Amino acid sequence: MGDDYTGSVTVATADGSERVLDDSLWSQSETIKGMIVDTEPGDTIPLASVGPEALDKVVEWMEKMATFKEDDTSDEAKLAWINEYKETMTAQEQLPLLFSTMNAANFMNVENLLDELCKFVAEMIAQKTPNEILDHFNIKKDATWEEEQELIATHKWIDPEGLIAKDREKRATAPADETGRGATLDAGA
Repeated sequence: MGDDYTGSVTVATADGSERVLDDSLWSQSETIKGMIVDTEPGDTIPLASVGPEALDKVVEWMEKMATFKEDDTSDEAKLAWINEYKETMTAQEQLPLLFSTMNAANFMNVENLLDELCKFVAEMIAQKTPNEILDHFNIKKDATWEEEQELIATHKWIDPEGLIAKDREKRATAPADETGRGATLDAGA
């Protein structure tokens, strides 16, 4: 289509579903802009690493950014909408969508969205202990307590304030919750 193309394009997600994007949307994606140069009119641009739900969230972002640009929206209104957008992916059950949207933004090279989502995840884990982060994101710990202690002893920057040991002590004395966590910790937990 060439560098100067300004029409709509059809993109296909990982599952083959297609979506038509006008130039105010696809021009926000460096990946699509690069692919258009080598694409014939009417061809579908494959986004093999992007699922349909993630594409929907990226397109929602791009539509709003295009509207903000067109309407010359205030920074306060933009920030309010961005916070609402991120809040839709805060709940525990929405974390997979958050991460697939981050991956889609990365693959499509929509930098402002990727930056916002990375900042959002950083805010989610700020001031949390490593165990709290593992719990929040349902990550299974694969290091034993002894391996952790060896790493901490070797690399003091990992836990300069001793928070990991304090968290472990707190968990060892906490009453069990409905999953049985907290009542006892074995040496490998």
